[in-house]
Amino acid sequence: MITEQHTDPAAGTSTDARAGGIARLLAALLVLTGGLVHLQLYFDGYRNIPNANLGRSFVANGVASVLVAIALVLRRDAVVRLAGLGVAVGTLGAFALSRTDRGIFGLAERGLQPSPQAAIALFTELAAVALLAATFVPAIGSGRRVAAPAAIVASATMIAVAVVMTALWARGTDTPAAGAVTEDGAPADAAGVTIVDFAFGPDVLTAPVGSTVTWSNADGFAHAVASADNSFVSEPLDPGDSFQHTFDTAGSFAYICAIHPSMAGTVVVE
Repeated sequence: MITEQHTDPAAGTSTDARAGGIARLLAALLVLTGGLVHLQLYFDGYRNIPNANLGRSFVANGVASVLVAIALVLRRDAVVRLAGLGVAVGTLGAFALSRTDRGIFGLAERGLQPSPQAAIALFTELAAVALLAATFVPAIGSGRRVAAPAAIVASATMIAVAVVMTALWARGTDTPAAGAVTEDGAPADAAGVTIVDFAFGPDVLTAPVGSTVTWSNADGFAHAVASADNSFVSEPLDPGDSFQHTFDTAGSFAYICAIHPSMAGTVVVE
């Protein structure tokens, strides 16, 4: 039961303040979901970003989200709801920073990538902010504390889900072997650049005029190759996909990942 009488101001001014309790519990579920998304991204590849602080921030977000979600179920104090707002707003702030040219902890991204995780995280955090903010409206309030047995079951379930999913994600997945294709879609066999751990390897490739360079995505996320002078641009490359371009003139050709512009490389044609 999450019904509270009007005699308790913190629960709302209406006779039936179930709305506040429902909002708080839904916010707990949303905060938990956002945290799990960050843990999944960490194990799927974000832990390999050259700047280790990014991976640490994803783990911290996941742990904090689980703890705050449990606290929102167990208690309705203002400090707990403010903590929930802090986690959600902080996550949204980090999301916004990652979409700037400067990025965050060495990573810059574009749009709602990675998909669908970015969209899920964005929605859950925005919805959590709206619901938790509503609990501070006197007419809604924070609702009644969840009965102890139900709260214990809900908290144990959240912990179990987080532990089980983390264990599964930690086992990792194999990335499909990359199969090279040319710009017109024909198969080819050419050595070149491997995309792995959010980096181009090698980041500087030297090749003679007339060479065909292959970019093979061996990472767990989609990437796209885009030259600074627009002489070559690939479609998004899913894990296992490859892209080729033939260099007919000498020069130095800088390029980035169009999805993660913090990733950069150069082809030097001699």
